[in-house]
Amino acid sequence: MIAEFWLLGTHLGPLGAIPPTGNRFRVRMTAYFIFDAEENLVCERVYFDTLTLLRQLIGGLDLRNPRNWVLAARCARGLLKTSGDKPHPALTRTTPPAFAD
Repeated sequence: MIAEFWLLGTHLGPLGAIPPTGNRFRVRMTAYFIFDAEENLVCERVYFDTLTLLRQLIGGLDLRNPRNWVLAARCARGLLKTSGDKPHPALTRTTPPAFAD
């Protein structure tokens, strides 16, 4: 099954190493749900444009307001940290599929 939807929310908690900005976001997403022969859910994959999300979370900071400068610096540091990290092991250590003979 394939579902296409808008994810709406407010950035109130950390997104990886990026601290909460309090900004609202709206991002188009696609989710793929894969079932086995007995109709058990075996996998869900969600795809979205990360840059669209980050632009709304970080780009929405008012840098004319000096109170936001520290948060902007923390966000930049979080982005740099995130870009250099290795993928989470759960993303790379997956179980190979069991195909029927």
